[in-house]
Amino acid sequence: MHHQIIVEDFLKTLWEVDQDTKRKYTKEEKQCEKFYEESYTRDSSGRYIVRLPFRTKEPISPGGNTREIAMKRLIQQEKRLQQTPEFKKEYDEVLEEYLVMGHMTEIPIEEISKRSVYLPHHAVIRADKETTKIRVVFDASCKYNNGVSLNDELMTGPVLQEDMRSIFMRWRMHKICFASDVIKMYRMIRLDKRDTDYHRILWRRKNIQSEVSTKSEENIQTNREDSSNLAEVKDYRLNTVTFGTASAPYLAVKTLMKLAEDEGHLYSDAAKIIREDFYVDDLISGCDTAEKAIDISKQIITILQRGGFELQKWASDDNKFLKSIDASKITTKANLDIKLDGIIKALGLSWNFGEDEFRYQLQLEPIASTITKRTILSDLQKIFDPLGWIAPAIVTAKILVQRLWLEGVIWDQEIVYELRNEWKLIRDDFRNVNEIVIKRWMNTISNEKEQVTLHGFCDASEKAYAAVVYCRVKTKDEEIKTHLVAARTKVAPVKTISLPRLELNGAVLLSKLLQNVSQAMRIPAENVFAWTDSTIVLAWLFGEPNRWKPFVANRVVEILEQTNNSQWFHVQSSHNPADIASRGLSVAELKHKMLWWKGPNWLMSDPIELIRPPTLSIDIEKKKTVSSNVHVTEGEEKCIKFENYDSLTELLKVIV
Repeated sequence: MHHQIIVEDFLKTLWEVDQDTKRKYTKEEKQCEKFYEESYTRDSSGRYIVRLPFRTKEPISPGGNTREIAMKRLIQQEKRLQQTPEFKKEYDEVLEEYLVMGHMTEIPIEEISKRSVYLPHHAVIRADKETTKIRVVFDASCKYNNGVSLNDELMTGPVLQEDMRSIFMRWRMHKICFASDVIKMYRMIRLDKRDTDYHRILWRRKNIQSEVSTKSEENIQTNREDSSNLAEVKDYRLNTVTFGTASAPYLAVKTLMKLAEDEGHLYSDAAKIIREDFYVDDLISGCDTAEKAIDISKQIITILQRGGFELQKWASDDNKFLKSIDASKITTKANLDIKLDGIIKALGLSWNFGEDEFRYQLQLEPIASTITKRTILSDLQKIFDPLGWIAPAIVTAKILVQRLWLEGVIWDQEIVYELRNEWKLIRDDFRNVNEIVIKRWMNTISNEKEQVTLHGFCDASEKAYAAVVYCRVKTKDEEIKTHLVAARTKVAPVKTISLPRLELNGAVLLSKLLQNVSQAMRIPAENVFAWTDSTIVLAWLFGEPNRWKPFVANRVVEILEQTNNSQWFHVQSSHNPADIASRGLSVAELKHKMLWWKGPNWLMSDPIELIRPPTLSIDIEKKKTVSSNVHVTEGEEKCIKFENYDSLTELLKVIV
């Protein structure tokens, strides 16, 4: 059911008109921030100690015996791991490490009966990892007898970091770049002793492990530790921020931000990078020179060490920089996988730091023998194109999915022959992505940002609308370079609307994308330009919003909140790269389409000719004006005296 809800939500994002994404902190988020500030401490080594941010001062105590549920889940997990001894061994090694590092301690027998919450735990296999392939995940979402889980009781806190896409775009501006990640970030933050009993687990240590009991789970006597089969199972409490709890991401990121604030006086530039260039535990940043990058990396390391954090798996495009890093801390991989939330997609993106370029990697499984809406959506969800570089190819798949939706195809019904073949062609075409290469550095230098301009284009067809943004750089050698930065597409809404309205939706999409890109890359508004081939959209933007019908007026206002109409210009349809994304194009064709990768040729001109069509007088979407003549005469004021009527019925007869 949960998977189906996620898929349904994903489907809706393909064609629903964007809503405003601006938001302020909620009351609970403000409460969470206040609680952290008032409750965090640091130990003598500088390490941070935090409290669990419960929604109420007295969290609801889970009904029933949470230990019993944890015991049942432990036995189920042991049975699964017995089938793969190497994973069982690694699983035990991970938990043994918890003990050795003090991240978990055994609970004395006399304390076991205290009020507590036991968390079931299980293994997640991470095939992409260089070292540990197993991650132990603690299930704080497990519902207990009263229908409440620990996660239900915890505040999740506000989002504190910029999204990965923004950090990624800014990363492309550095001539010398580097990447790294924090070792065991969550576990470097200690949990206040008053809260560790909410993080209890059960575990059978490997050195005293006996054969797992096959006794019926219903007959397990969890409170009798003298049972011969369960004698080895011990009770432990976790002493650090724990992966799987709802508040963990917030607590980890907030602590990193707090460290930058507390120790920022040492190195302000390094503190700024910690605040702005981390995505959870991943650092991706850079500088204009290797010397500056070396200095700043040492400063970052120093600040993090003062909070008990350590960086590992360093990567860079510069050998001089890498020589300054401890060899044991350098990644052994030749490519860095670009991913969100630790998820490797079937179609993913990787950075080859030797060549300093991005490449797509395709790992699609063989096509299902029976092609259904479910299998197509499953494939589509595995495509990771964070900045929309292959948006024209992906939009063709989105359009196909909408057709399935409109035709009422049920989830597991085999689709008709025509659509089945169409999907096979689209899917096979994605194999061409391996030939696409995108340079990371966009020829930008931090002290020459006045030479950097952004140019965004939008367009619409009857099937979809699109926006795409390019970075245009004039180098110190007077050479012009252009780079594709980001693109977005939306399938046209299910409800049919006119082409001008779709083009206006495209302009909304572009205004938001330009706002996002310009903020991420720190480009001022005067260096940002928007282009459309729709003279009607331009007329709407240069007219008073209150002249137009609500659909148009609301979107014009939304566009002008993100951009000024003085930033909008006209482009010929044949020169508009957004046209490619609004209509769709195969990867095989797209890889050779320079209009898409570099923008129109005239972007290379200096100066660029900024064109606006003559002022248009249009009546499309104009509100109708209704006038009424009112004749007023003076005379004796006549009022109805309600007291003269015995009932409402009589009164209504007179009024009518």
